[in-house]
Amino acid sequence: MTSSATSTGDDRTPLTPRGRRTRAKLVDAARTVFERDGFGDARIMDIARLAGMSYGSFYTYFATKEEVFGEVARAMQHEMLSASADPATSSPTDGGDAEPPAAPPVSVYDAVVRANRRYLVSYQRHARLMAVIEQAALRNDELFRIRREVREAFVDRSTAAIARWQAAGIADPALDPGYAASALGSMVDRFGYVWFVLDGSFEMDKAVDTLSRLWVQALGMTTETRLPDRRVAG
Repeated sequence: MTSSATSTGDDRTPLTPRGRRTRAKLVDAARTVFERDGFGDARIMDIARLAGMSYGSFYTYFATKEEVFGEVARAMQHEMLSASADPATSSPTDGGDAEPPAAPPVSVYDAVVRANRRYLVSYQRHARLMAVIEQAALRNDELFRIRREVREAFVDRSTAAIARWQAAGIADPALDPGYAASALGSMVDRFGYVWFVLDGSFEMDKAVDTLSRLWVQALGMTTETRLPDRRVAG
């Protein structure tokens, strides 16, 4: 994980290339410490030591533990969104680094299957950090805002996909795309939490198929509904 920031936490002092590398090392170290110790027990001293620098050096780049935690959470979000970016799919959910199929999906169901599998694979890889984010957000207003910000990026992409399908005449036009995206995204997200954080017992192929069938059926489509041509659907 790396950071693309070019200034210190107060956004006033530009960083040199060396400074950016040092800041990225702190973010990497912070993720390791947060995953290991949780937010409450994580110490700035441990983050600095793992990054190979002094305690005081931490404050050159971050003002608080909350600030570096926010950077870790946003870096995870960026990584998941980047891994899920695939213009051929019109995918409704996000995340993951699973290998995409050779050919683009033909049906909405196929696109949802690909997206949900990528999301669950990604959630599994980030499960420890996701658990820390969930727990910390309940105790701190700033971390609550960060948790909501992470989620909204995924919901926004889903909303756009559902709106395209409605415009193409294949999804239920009576549904509000934002509400639908939030509800269906919550279903997949919470399933991942129960599976990978609470140690649920599920099998990947069956989980992906079940979630994806629920997705398309909730939007008034079937597993045979074809993806629209985006040049026509907009």
